[in-house]
Amino acid sequence: MKAYLLKEYGSWSVLVVAFTAGLLVSRGFAVEAVPVFIALGLLVNSKQAFMLWTRRTPGTGLPIVFLAQLATAAVILLSVFHGQIALLLPLLVLPAAYLVMNRIAGEHHILTEVLGFGLLSLAAPIAKFTVTGVLDYTLFAGTTIYFIAGVFKVRVQLRKRAVDRIMSVISIAGGVLAYRAVNLPVIILAPLIDNLIFSLYPYPVTLKSTGWIEVGKSVLFLVLLPLSYR
Repeated sequence: MKAYLLKEYGSWSVLVVAFTAGLLVSRGFAVEAVPVFIALGLLVNSKQAFMLWTRRTPGTGLPIVFLAQLATAAVILLSVFHGQIALLLPLLVLPAAYLVMNRIAGEHHILTEVLGFGLLSLAAPIAKFTVTGVLDYTLFAGTTIYFIAGVFKVRVQLRKRAVDRIMSVISIAGGVLAYRAVNLPVIILAPLIDNLIFSLYPYPVTLKSTGWIEVGKSVLFLVLLPLSYR
């Protein structure tokens, strides 16, 4: 069964941070948040079974593990949200788009990665919805914009191409403009100053160190978001 455990620590950290952000913005807690988080974890982990299935990896050809995780998550969410589940159905567009893009262009295509981090960012509005019953698309936008900028920074570090550095700067500038458009305080994006510096003047750093830097930036994001969010 170890083959079916997703070992993408970045994905797990984004899920935890996004879900925590939703709870902090809610300024409250509901015991239902625990099973909802478990359901989201199953959905994220199902990517591993999906990839093994679509790649026809020996011994993992059947989609039963993938479908079982989806079914379990669906049962949990239905039992928690009952009649309110209809409000969440429009969000299914994002996972569908991600799976289609993954199959067409591959998991490392820039659009696939952007959709993937957008998908993980859904944990924020779902967490708030669990506590307050309000589906906050502004929170989703704010969380997604923050994490997508990280996609471009990692590409700068791995590929070291000028075009990736330019795209990273554009993603930050676009994020600032988007925050202003949805009336979110730009100060929430303060952690992205590191992204801007790294894009303009790439400093030597290992991937392991980058991971810890991103953790620190996420903690700062979790402090700034509830302080500034209304």
